[in-house]
Amino acid sequence: MAGEIEHEAELTREEAATYFEEVAAGLRSEESFTVVLGDIEVDVDPAETVEFEVELEDSEDEREFEIELEWERGDEELEIDAEE
Repeated sequence: MAGEIEHEAELTREEAATYFEEVAAGLRSEESFTVVLGDIEVDVDPAETVEFEVELEDSEDEREFEIELEWERGDEELEIDAEE
């Protein structure tokens, strides 16, 4: 699958922290793990080394904080499950 899946939601700080903790646990597992993007579940299998980028944008109206992980793609395909 080539392309992009994006999901936006309004969460409490606690809910956002829990989501990051689940992703962190998946990264530490050294195996593939599932990321939930709304009603879509995606199995990801990051490489041992990832490119890590943090960005903070500040405008008059809002601030945006982004965390991005990037790695070389292997031969495996992404497993995507969408609830219907």
